[in-house]
Amino acid sequence: MKYDVIIIGGGAAGLGAALYSARYNLKTLIIAKEFGGTGNIAHKVDNWIGEPGISGMDLMNKFIKHLDEYKVPKIEEEVTKISKMSDGSFSVKADKTYHGKTIIYALGMKHRELGIPGEKEFAGKGVHYCYTCDGPIYAKKTIAVIGGGDAAGLGSLFLSEYGKQVYTLVRKTFMRAEPITQDQMKANKKIKIMFENEAIEFYGEKTLQGIKLKNGRKLEVDAAFIEIGHIPLNNLAKGVKVKINSHGFIPVDNTQKTNIKGFCAAGDITTRHTLKQFITSAAEGSVAAETIWSYLKNNKW
Repeated sequence: MKYDVIIIGGGAAGLGAALYSARYNLKTLIIAKEFGGTGNIAHKVDNWIGEPGISGMDLMNKFIKHLDEYKVPKIEEEVTKISKMSDGSFSVKADKTYHGKTIIYALGMKHRELGIPGEKEFAGKGVHYCYTCDGPIYAKKTIAVIGGGDAAGLGSLFLSEYGKQVYTLVRKTFMRAEPITQDQMKANKKIKIMFENEAIEFYGEKTLQGIKLKNGRKLEVDAAFIEIGHIPLNNLAKGVKVKINSHGFIPVDNTQKTNIKGFCAAGDITTRHTLKQFITSAAEGSVAAETIWSYLKNNKW
């Protein structure tokens, strides 16, 4: 069977693309290693309009339930290769091989992890990777931000609006954040920058209670936000010569087209929005679906 479109990725962008593809009556298949993606670890989402305070997993389940009303086939497998065929279509290899006239690539990116004890155990239970998503739930709490770049600096400033105390743990003797960000941090009485402090373990019972540091100290906190960068999941796209920029993201136009005919990209993996949120990802997915529908209808890229 050859599908009109195969969507790779099961987060907000992929699910949004699948919904709109189905509404355009395209023969659609969506493949993902895990449906919900990084949304599944967002403890509380306060910025999805109409659903204040919903958990990321509950929001993703609503997406999936909505998609199921259109009876779109969902395959929970990890894609290992995409190939361009001689007729311009694509083959997608997972546990089996699937064929599609077009692709919407929505694998997004993954947060860099520290890889220390307790990180996985307390993920979503005090350890977080998205300060805009989960920060507001820690009002009047003690918060740590781990990292020394712009994301850590901006995250510290953002979280200081909610928490009573923010500790910014910087492994080196200096921060890489923009000077203006550092100046704002130093002027903020709620923020304490702790240089040469490296987290080596998260501890607690049911939820996070603190961080063990390399220098032997313990820091008691209610939450820790890890802001040490992201890894764009671009390897599969490289296999069909999709253009990747120097930061690892896929350049797209305002219709989500890449440089490869029949291949759209949507969500956090693209360069279109600097705001990496569920709402922008879902929007990009819907635009990509409309682009694919128009391409198949008119045979113009």
